[in-house]
Amino acid sequence: MKILYIHQYFKTREGFSSTRSLEFAKLFVERGHQVTMLTSDAHLRNSKLKITKKGLITKEYYVEGIHVIAIKNNYSNYMGPIRRIRAFLMFMILSTFKGMYLNKHDIIYATSTPLTIGIPALIINKIRRTPYVFEVRDLWPEAPIQMGVIKNKLIIKFLKKFERLIYQKAEHIVTLSPGMTKGVLKTGEEEKKITMIPNSCDLELFNETNGSLKELNLDSRIFDNNYFSLIHPGSMGKANGLRYILEAAKILKHRMEDDVIFILTGDGKTRPFLEDFCSANDLNNVIFTGNIPKEKMPALLSHIDITITSFKNVPILATNSPNKFFDSLAAGKPSIVNSNGWTKDLVEKNNCGFYVDPENPEDLASLVSNIKNDRINLEKMGRNARALAENNFDRKKLFFQLEQVLLNVKKLSKR
Repeated sequence: MKILYIHQYFKTREGFSSTRSLEFAKLFVERGHQVTMLTSDAHLRNSKLKITKKGLITKEYYVEGIHVIAIKNNYSNYMGPIRRIRAFLMFMILSTFKGMYLNKHDIIYATSTPLTIGIPALIINKIRRTPYVFEVRDLWPEAPIQMGVIKNKLIIKFLKKFERLIYQKAEHIVTLSPGMTKGVLKTGEEEKKITMIPNSCDLELFNETNGSLKELNLDSRIFDNNYFSLIHPGSMGKANGLRYILEAAKILKHRMEDDVIFILTGDGKTRPFLEDFCSANDLNNVIFTGNIPKEKMPALLSHIDITITSFKNVPILATNSPNKFFDSLAAGKPSIVNSNGWTKDLVEKNNCGFYVDPENPEDLASLVSNIKNDRINLEKMGRNARALAENNFDRKKLFFQLEQVLLNVKKLSKR
């Protein structure tokens, strides 16, 4: 197959977040398919990749056999809503224009967010008769509606109609969690048109835990076994609700439990507020590492006792399929989750972690106090986590489901 893979925020392992598109695209190439990745340069402009071609609005690379076409497009988590919308619209317009003039592909695989990623797929499908499969990574516009980002009733009505159009015109829809599947079904789509392929575990990557971390200049307490260490290995957006973790750190500090450290990696719009909160409350038990490249996460997690996956207590966020949670499983680490959704079900049914009340930091603080000296049980939970990763969420096994979806769509489109 010749696949046009559209993902606005494609990243390599040098990057600091999900590499789902990279890993799947690599596997497509290994299976003999041709992949063109149409993306923005937001996460590539500071990479070590060699530019093979440079145009007025694009840069081109080859990444492990993937032809990457990166459109110049600024984006940052620190941007306000207006600048973000402008970035979405500019990528939508320029990627549509670029995609129209590429050699014809057999199929388009468009992955959100944002929802506007469906526009280039929709237009190319309409004009060049190339079928597309749409991947739902977050339920838009429901997520920003519930978060209070979008309040105008006319805009909400328009966006919901737009969402239904994108789903209706897609030949097939891939979702990343059971909750996302339910969300798509609520728009009127049939169950047979939807396949759930969750975020998954890069088992081979997390077998390599001996990489050097020296150049990151991390706090020495991270490597000291006398501390019980918890890590939130992800972004610092509003949806993550990370003040919850800081409130738990504050409670433990007041209890003089000085053998516990909380580690926050990554960056995001709320980071300045979080750092100010720590300074104001003298929380020296919270460590900010900054962005950690994905390729360094296995080595870092090998020194950690337990991970935390945190989200605000908003119903739609419980449908998430958080990449950091699956990295924790791959690393063989137990997890603490505070979303009352399928991650809660996974950790409880498989005895590989704990659920805490997202409205009560005392719940998290008490849990930490109770488990920090129970290393034997935590090690058992870690083994259970790795077993769950191997049995249910191996990236390579889930890839074959995705490949079959695309092959079926290609076959049907030829009739």
